[in-house]
Parts: sequence; structure tokens; C-alpha cells
Amino acid sequence: MSALTDSITVDRLEADPYPIYERLRAEEPVAWVPAVGAWLVTRWSDVRHVLTSPESFTTTNDVSPLSTYCGAENVLNQEGDRHAAIRASVDDRFRRETAPAVAAHARSLAARRLQDLAHHDHADLMAEYFEPVSVATSMWLLGLDDVDGIDTAGLTRWSSNLTAALYNPTKDTAAHQTGAAVSAEMERTLTPYLTRLLTRPDDSPLSALVHAGLPGTDASGNATQALATLRMMTSAVREPGWLAGNTLHALLTHPEQMDALRADLGLLGAAVHEGIRWAAPVGTVGRLTTRPLVLGGRDLPAGAPVAPGIASANRDESVFPDADRFDLRRARTTTPLSLGFGRHECLAASVVPAIVAGALHALLERFPHLSLAQESQPCGWKFRKFDALPVGWRDRSSARR
Repeated sequence: MSALTDSITVDRLEADPYPIYERLRAEEPVAWVPAVGAWLVTRWSDVRHVLTSPESFTTTNDVSPLSTYCGAENVLNQEGDRHAAIRASVDDRFRRETAPAVAAHARSLAARRLQDLAHHDHADLMAEYFEPVSVATSMWLLGLDDVDGIDTAGLTRWSSNLTAALYNPTKDTAAHQTGAAVSAEMERTLTPYLTRLLTRPDDSPLSALVHAGLPGTDASGNATQALATLRMMTSAVREPGWLAGNTLHALLTHPEQMDALRADLGLLGAAVHEGIRWAAPVGTVGRLTTRPLVLGGRDLPAGAPVAPGIASANRDESVFPDADRFDLRRARTTTPLSLGFGRHECLAASVVPAIVAGALHALLERFPHLSLAQESQPCGWKFRKFDALPVGWRDRSSARR
């Protein structure tokens, strides 16, 4: 501990973690932070090392919030053959080659949503556009739109309540109870469908999860692990919407960048890539050390909680020149770590940018003259996003075409 780490509070991290990360990278790149109860890792090279060294830093933690609310059988809580089997079952559903179809589907859903918004001259794009498009696209991608008793409103509620339970630094009892209730509700709703897929498989990712071929697991166990992984995925279905909102705000607050994109929508892929680096909605993940080790010059014991700071790594000045500047023309010489890295890379890493690009492309085509209706600030450090993003458009006639 030090004066610097003792001064770090959750409230300060929630308000704006980036100045804190900058100091930590310079002074204590691997630091025990009492307020978060973990070793916070802030430099790109160290964060990448943690993410790519499962023999030293494991995701397996049967008492973590992820295991508590999603189930310890979820893919992120697995290592070795079991983890590989679950990933392999869905890899071809989320491979890079599917991205164009995902982007097209997101644009189609977005167009219908924008048709409703065209009757107004402003909207809260988080609640009225980005999150609904993200959830609906994810629902289609996972095959959940074929499950009785589930709609986009219900999936959004599940996701919101799971997220609140997974990140609950104040140990709020209501968030815990709601998270547990949603976990049980998902079991009641989904178990009959997952069990039916055991004997009547289809080409959906849910069927692939149920038939993951896990060694030594019976049929009921397959349904249990599929449900655990599906709960984990459900907690994340709004994240592409958060990334889209963060990226749009970055563009609107960097007018020269938005002007370049308006002049050439072919730069949208570059804008999304820069948004993934500069405005990652997932700021940190969790690991446990498997043995005593040295990281960044610090001695860590076995079983120590480690928080690799993805958002900090993406602003590391030694890797990304002028790192605090949003620049859609930035050379892509280094991969941002926002979607994970190594064996525990996000299952949907290849399609998340497609969802974001699809939503932004449809929005900017329909409303080319977007502007912030009022100043908004993101919040959060483990999950950093806008709770609301009020935006207006000047040219309503063009929006109605």
C-alpha cells in the first residue's frame, strides 16, 4: 500500500478512472488497491501477460459473483479441456466470416427502430436505440427468439439485473436478491428448452452448447453448463450497445473526427476499432494467481485476486501514442484488449464490432446531423457506459425519407 493506492476510492474510479490509471502506470503499475480488494494491473504488457498466462492466472473461482449468479459451470470459470470444448461448440457460430451477416441483421433491426424515432427530433439513444438494437441482435444471434416466454424486454431485464448483481461494490441486498431471482427465473424458463435440444438438436448456438461434448458429463450436466454459459452471455447482451454509445459520444465530442466520418462512411470500421480501444465498456476483468509469482516487480502470493485493467492498457502511452486522443485514423499496429485476449477472449469478439457498426451505420445514414442535446458523462470503471445519451437532429425532413 502507498499514499496513492490509499487515496483511490470506488467513487473516484466510478467518476473517471483514467487519471488514476495514468498515475498507476507511471508509479505503481501493479498495485494492491484496498478499495477494490485486488491487485490492479495497469500497463499494457502486464495486462496482456495476465490474460495470456492461464497457468499463472486462472479465471476459475467458484465463489465469485459470476459463479454465484450464473453458475460455476459457465465457460469463463473453466480451464483446460472443459473450457476448450465449450468454446469449440460455438466458435463457428461467432467466427469472423459471420460478421457481415450480423452487421446486416443489426442494420435491419436498427432501421425499424429509427423509423419510430423519425417522428421526433431528439431521443435518449441508450434507452431508445443502442441497447434495444444490441439486445435484439444478440437475441437473434443466440437463437433465443425461438424460445417461448422470452422477448427483448425480458432479456433486457435479465441482463440489467444480472449486471447489477455481478458488480455490486456496496453489497446492496436488493441487487443480490434480484440477481438470484433472475438466475432462478432463467432456469425455469430455459431448462425445458435446453433439455429438449438434447434429443432434438438444431443449428443454434444454444443447441451447440448443449451438445458441447464435455468429457465425463451426462446429458443433464450438459444442460446445466449450457444454462450457466447462457446466463453469462445474457449479462453481456447490452455491451455492444454500450460500446456504440461510447463511440458515438467520442465522435460527437471530437467534431473533426465526426466530420471525417460523415464525409466518408467507409471510415466507420476504423471508428469502431478506435472506439473499442478508447471507450471500452468493460474496464477490467478478474483473475486469481495459481502460485506465488512476480508481476511488474511485485511479489504476489498464490490465490491473490488480480484485476487486469483493460481500459488502462488501452490508454498506455508506451503502446498507443497520444493515447488519450480519440483518432479514427490511428494506425492499427497494436490490438486493443477490450474484448479479451488469449484463450478467454470474448466468445463474440468477432461479431461485437459488427453489431456496433451496423447500429452506427444505420443511425448516421438516417440522421446525418446528430448533436448532443445536453452534455453527458459516462460512469463506472468495471463497466463504463452512459446511463443516458440525449441526442437531437436538426434536419427532420431528411430523417423521414
